[in-house]
Amino acid sequence: MEVEEDKCSSIQEEFPEDSEAEEILYLSDIKDYDTIDSSSDLEFSDSEADVEVQDSAPEERILWKDQVRMIHLRRYLDALTKNLEDRNYHLQEARSELQNCRERLVQLKQEATAVQGDIEKAINENNVPSSRRLTSQHERIRKELHNEEKLEALIKLNVETAEYEVAKAEVEMGKYQLVEDDLWRREEVFQHQQTSIADLRHRREVRYKNMAQKMHKSAQLSHQNAEAERKVREKEMIEKARRSHDRARRFVQGTINKMRRRVEAEEEQDRAFKQKRMDMLINLKGSITANRENLRAMQARDKALEKRRSQLELRREQQILSAEGNASEIMMRDNLLKAHAQKAAAHKAADTDRRVEIVERLLIEEERMKKRKEAYPYLFTDASTDKAKMVKPRKRKPVKLLDDMIAKDEEADRPVELDASKFEDNTQSDDEENRFSSFAQTAENTLMPSSDSDEETGTNLAKPEFDGLWDRHKPYKAPPDGTINLKPVGGSKMQKDIMQRGLQQQRDGIVTHQVAAGREFKGRPFYSKPDVIHFKDFDVGKTYRKKVLLTNVSYTVNYCKLTGITEHLKDFIETSFDPPGQMSAGLTCELQVTFKPMINEDLEGEVTFLAQTGPFSIPLICTTKKCDLSVSSQLIDFGVSVIGETLHKSVTLVNRGALGTKVEFYKISGVKRVNLTTAETSLGRVTTANTMGNVSPDSAPLDQETGDKDIMDKLVSPMKTVDDTKKDDEAQSSNTNQDAGVDGERERDGEKMEQLESIFSEEMEMPLNDMEDLLSIDGMKIGGERLMEIAPFSSVKLEVIWQPTVPGKVETEFIVAFTDPDSESITLQANADAIDVPVWVERQCIDLKTCMLDRLYQDTIIVNNRATTALRVKFEVCKQLRDHLELLPKTGYIQAQAQFSAQLKFLPRPSIFTEMSQFFDKETGVLEAPMIITVMDQVRPVSFTVHAVVTYTDLEFDVKNIDFGHCTIYESVKKTVRLTNKSILPQQYGFVGVPQFVDVQPGDGFGTLLPLETIELDIIFLPAKAKEYTFTLSCKSLINREFKIECKGVGVHPPLELSHQVVHLAATAMYDVTMTTVHVINSHTNMNEFSHPVPRIGTGPIAPVGPTSFEFNVPDGAPLTLAPSVGTVMPGKKQSVMVRFTPTLDDAVIRIEAAAVATRLEEQRLESEYKASLVSQEIAESQSLKRKTSGKGKAAGKAATKGAKSRTSGEITTPPPTTKPPPVVEPRDADSVIKGSDEYVAAQASLLRQYSNDFETFVIPCYVASGNCVNPGQLSYSEHDTLYLTVHCPRVKPELVVISDRGRTTTDFSDVSIGQSVLKSITIQNISMQHINLRASCLDTNGPFVMLNSLRHLAPNSSHTILINFTPHKTKDFQEVLKIHCPDSVLALTLKGKGVQPVVSLSIEDNLMDLGAVVVGEYREETFKINNMSPLAVQYSIKLDSVSLLRHARSQGVPEFLRHNDSLNKPHLVGVQNNNGQNVFDCVPVEGSIPAGGSQEVTVSFAPDHISDHFSDGVHIELFGEQESYSFQLLGQVKEHIMYLEGGEPLSPEVESLSVAPPAEVDEDPTKMHAPPPVLVNLESVAQENEFTVATRDIHVGCVRTMAVSQKKNGEWSFENVQALASLGFTIEPQKGMVEAGCKKAITITWTPPPDHNSSVAVETSVWCTLKGDIAEQVKVILRALIVSE
Repeated sequence: MEVEEDKCSSIQEEFPEDSEAEEILYLSDIKDYDTIDSSSDLEFSDSEADVEVQDSAPEERILWKDQVRMIHLRRYLDALTKNLEDRNYHLQEARSELQNCRERLVQLKQEATAVQGDIEKAINENNVPSSRRLTSQHERIRKELHNEEKLEALIKLNVETAEYEVAKAEVEMGKYQLVEDDLWRREEVFQHQQTSIADLRHRREVRYKNMAQKMHKSAQLSHQNAEAERKVREKEMIEKARRSHDRARRFVQGTINKMRRRVEAEEEQDRAFKQKRMDMLINLKGSITANRENLRAMQARDKALEKRRSQLELRREQQILSAEGNASEIMMRDNLLKAHAQKAAAHKAADTDRRVEIVERLLIEEERMKKRKEAYPYLFTDASTDKAKMVKPRKRKPVKLLDDMIAKDEEADRPVELDASKFEDNTQSDDEENRFSSFAQTAENTLMPSSDSDEETGTNLAKPEFDGLWDRHKPYKAPPDGTINLKPVGGSKMQKDIMQRGLQQQRDGIVTHQVAAGREFKGRPFYSKPDVIHFKDFDVGKTYRKKVLLTNVSYTVNYCKLTGITEHLKDFIETSFDPPGQMSAGLTCELQVTFKPMINEDLEGEVTFLAQTGPFSIPLICTTKKCDLSVSSQLIDFGVSVIGETLHKSVTLVNRGALGTKVEFYKISGVKRVNLTTAETSLGRVTTANTMGNVSPDSAPLDQETGDKDIMDKLVSPMKTVDDTKKDDEAQSSNTNQDAGVDGERERDGEKMEQLESIFSEEMEMPLNDMEDLLSIDGMKIGGERLMEIAPFSSVKLEVIWQPTVPGKVETEFIVAFTDPDSESITLQANADAIDVPVWVERQCIDLKTCMLDRLYQDTIIVNNRATTALRVKFEVCKQLRDHLELLPKTGYIQAQAQFSAQLKFLPRPSIFTEMSQFFDKETGVLEAPMIITVMDQVRPVSFTVHAVVTYTDLEFDVKNIDFGHCTIYESVKKTVRLTNKSILPQQYGFVGVPQFVDVQPGDGFGTLLPLETIELDIIFLPAKAKEYTFTLSCKSLINREFKIECKGVGVHPPLELSHQVVHLAATAMYDVTMTTVHVINSHTNMNEFSHPVPRIGTGPIAPVGPTSFEFNVPDGAPLTLAPSVGTVMPGKKQSVMVRFTPTLDDAVIRIEAAAVATRLEEQRLESEYKASLVSQEIAESQSLKRKTSGKGKAAGKAATKGAKSRTSGEITTPPPTTKPPPVVEPRDADSVIKGSDEYVAAQASLLRQYSNDFETFVIPCYVASGNCVNPGQLSYSEHDTLYLTVHCPRVKPELVVISDRGRTTTDFSDVSIGQSVLKSITIQNISMQHINLRASCLDTNGPFVMLNSLRHLAPNSSHTILINFTPHKTKDFQEVLKIHCPDSVLALTLKGKGVQPVVSLSIEDNLMDLGAVVVGEYREETFKINNMSPLAVQYSIKLDSVSLLRHARSQGVPEFLRHNDSLNKPHLVGVQNNNGQNVFDCVPVEGSIPAGGSQEVTVSFAPDHISDHFSDGVHIELFGEQESYSFQLLGQVKEHIMYLEGGEPLSPEVESLSVAPPAEVDEDPTKMHAPPPVLVNLESVAQENEFTVATRDIHVGCVRTMAVSQKKNGEWSFENVQALASLGFTIEPQKGMVEAGCKKAITITWTPPPDHNSSVAVETSVWCTLKGDIAEQVKVILRALIVSE
């Protein structure tokens, strides 16, 4: 084994490069296996654990250190084995290569021998070329053979070397053979250990799996039950909805009729209003015309009066001047008097008008009040109904303090003494009753004076004359519906039954059944939110409001009507409800409830509604402020204590209500239950306190009962007084105002408490201190205040003190009483047990709070001796705690009636977690250790407990080592570590000795960790120069514990640098552009590292001086563009890079918004369609009802009984509604939204308006490499030299947006024909909150786009329209950008358009349209299509050559049969025309427009008036009224009979002669037919070398489709004497056949020259073809054949 250990150590020395991290990883894995064996988490039985221990006992146990050695040894042995295998592989490869080389040598030798033989053979044959070729081949083979021999020698050397290496490896393997065998044995042992552990884990997992399966089955069963319940509820809901739908259907017809009548009335009113206005305008016009003359006359009169007045004033002035008076003064005085008189008259008239107006208003108000009283009589005071509305004051409950403890004594009758002056008038009692009425403020409360009746003054009104008027008043209650007397005045019982049935029918008509999908709706049709309208804790005089949402939960449409509220709530509750009318399922409406309390009483009622499916109600509750009192615990247990010890415990009294009250806390029992004794104690020589004197055990209970009774009598008497005074308080407070109800109650409570205190202090026979001593004789007493006040929503502490003086158990009861009459008293019970041990510890529990490991904590233990002699005590600490806790001194003497202090030292060590498992909880860290004080000559020791919470002092990092990697000197690298406080106490920490190139944040590495808190710290590495950094970061806690982190990094000096590492861009509006420039600088011009820093990676080689390339890699999705992104910078130069920022909205966000917009639009469309269908259905039902009504009217005259039946059946058979509610719209998938669609653009515009400012940062890497690089992605760079450019990009909301074309910023004029002009408008809007001035960029002056109007100043939310004209001048795509500049942003408008040359195509082949043949006197029509191939609409016009003005000029040219390849002269397309002057060809329509990609069908008609085969015309198509674009020729023929034969050579000219034709000879025999012209067919056979080709020619036989009904619709043909043609070499196929009307068939004529034919002689023959159609005729076919050369 020593040898093996030496070898293992040598192996470890040979592998020093194994990283520490890997070793730690292996160690952690192995430790985990070891801890599993000893862990207590596995839930196995003791027997299983014993079996495992017994099984593994005889085997060797592999420790974790041995496992590490085994791992390293196995790794080394595997490396040796791998080395040997590699050597063997190389040896086999070398040997295989040597074998191939030798085979190649043999092959080359054989080839050389064969070539040498061939050379000798060629020399013998004197074949010089072959000998030379073979000689060169032989030389080449010899060279290859020589090279192969050299290669063979080299391979042999390699083989020998490989064999040596293999032998060496085998020897090395042999050294460790024994070690490997031992390793295999140890690995088997270790594998057995692992198998055992895995078996244990497997059994535990199986157990857990079984438990999980049981839980899963239980969960499945619960889920199935819940699913079944849900299905049942769904069925019930569907059934309710169906019934609701059935009930709702009954209202449809009445609603339709009501709506129709309403519409008719509105139309009638509208017509009357219009007619009234027309009449008024006509009258006004007449009045204006009639008053014009009167106006002129009045103006003339006014002028005359003014002239006369001026003359009078002038005369008056002359008279005053003649009398030597002051004319101006007198005239001014007269004018002032006149003006004053006018003002007085105007004031009097205005005063009269004002009086009249006031009187009119008073009359109107009186009339309005009368109407209001008639409409709302319950809002006004009525003597007959006031008593029914009075609310009786609530009875006050007396304060009950000792109901559960003692029985009440009979109250002595006390005479009632009342002041008679309080009841001077009977109306006073009425006022007291009216004080509780809700309308006491508005009713007349005038009291009669006391002097009116002297007799009543002396009357004693202490007792009422009638008992029912004061305290036995009962409010009026409305009788139920069944008890209402429905009998009319003077009516009989039959009339009463008829009225009852009528009312029942009316009720049944209001409520209907709602049925949907075959199920009737049952239940509450509307759900309210909240379910109960609760006004909680209200104050009188204030106003409260609540909003209630009513939701239609029925199946279909429903209605809701507010019917009222509970009668006694109408004085306080006001409702505001606007009937919503027809409500679909799921819709909501609002109800506003206003509560104005005027009395301090609880109110309950409900708000009732009537729906289409029946009535429903919402509960309404109004509660006053109340006390909600409770205690934290009703049992106070002091446990076991020693006599003379004082313990304090308290309970918390909590008031959760909104009303405060006064609290009295007192003790009511305890004396009778104390076990009093004067027997000797267990020690025999210890005396107790002499509080009870010489009371014997026999007399103690009697005295106790007597004392209790006396005390209780004295306690009950003041309570009776309080109850008696309560009635006086109520009588006196009845005259107070209602608004001060709460304050009055509080004042009365205060008076009660003061009276109670005075009674306790004055009427008790003994002093208060003596009474307390008597009550605390059992050791229980109250601590703190006995009388206190608890505020609303607060709590107070009730303290009880336990200070026993005699041993025994005590059970005492306490009462918590309240002045609030509605609050019940609370009983508390306190239990304690007193013992008489002479030595006792003041603190039974020594709480050391929270303690840290390896820290010293001290405390003092005070031991008391109540004995009369000194005692010896010994402090004992349990064995497990002796290493951690110490009590000094261990032994001491306590003097009589004295104290002794001991020192406790607690120093917890880490082993406390394992050694103190009995007293220590590992999970919580709580230590609860019992301590014993042994007293000499005392059997029972004194025990106390030491409590402490032990916690760690560790600060733990989540990593031990930090590798910052490579970082350039221009940047920093941040690593985040997590620091965890393992302690449950806060700890301060700080990083000390931090290097200058390292920064720790936050707080510069200093801070405080809360208990068990984990924070993240950023460690920033900022290298100053290029080198390798290795350092240690030290973190210390406040208790001087140090925690370290090993760090390393490499500083890099890149060859290039950036002018700015961080770029702050200006705030850029969405879809705007912001640009800036950064420079890439190459400052590396010298490789001298001693004069200045040089570029290098750590301590690596220096970068070469020369051109250096860079490449920016912008992250995907970033709205940034860098140009150029790739470049090369020469030494000492710099390169500018443009950074372009264009913020845009996220495409996914736009798609989601577009999908939501599309879904809302679809829902609105379906809703509108549904409403339209409802209206149409209502109209149809109303029409059907009218028809049924008219039918009933006709049938009503037959018989009365039949009429009644028909009415009954008509009422029952109401057609059900057939309109289904709108379906639920499925939300549209965002991926289905097409980019650029209307929904997409609208969503983009909406998001732009709602956009809020945003900020984003992008980090762009810049790769650097030496050399030149042009293309992106081809730069061979080092990742360590990478630079990083940080760009801060703030994005803001744009100031301008486009609101036209759904917000598109691109205006596409699409395709426009060259020379055409298109005008479009773009509307922009200012969406900012400030005024902006606009200016536009210049468009291309030579371009097709022109802005026609100027920009103007835009106010917030205002808009402006820009007009753009597009006129293309050539065929190409045009695009320009019009920029609208704002103060803070730029709006770019893209203008696009395309100049297009219109292109069309015709459905005519070869520019020829043959209309075929027609019979003379008939016509034919055919169509062709003009297809628009261009992307814009085309205007076309069709022109015929026959109607052209240039027809005569074009016909003057040379005829076509005289032209010989004259391409200059265009052919004349006009042929034979009609003799009657009408067009033989016509096209319809002549002109029109063809949409883009569309087509136009044109009908061509052929109507000749004589027989000819040469009808033709030219057609020209012009586009946009310009020159000719397309042309083709029309052809047609006219036949005399339906059958014709055509083909062969032309025998007549195509152009008819214009000369006068000679008169035709009149045939004497009219039955004789004219012979048709013959057909000449020329066949040419080509002569070749030894043979002649076969000549073939086709002629056609056709049948004209005639419009005559009597004619045959097809024809036949046949050739005669065809056999005679065979000798000449002619063949005709087919020789006969049938032709359908309107068709042609080809007849093939073939000529094969006979063998003896003379090639210089032409062969000519003829054959007759018989045509059978409307007539039978024969056509002669002349055949001519000759042989021609090629």
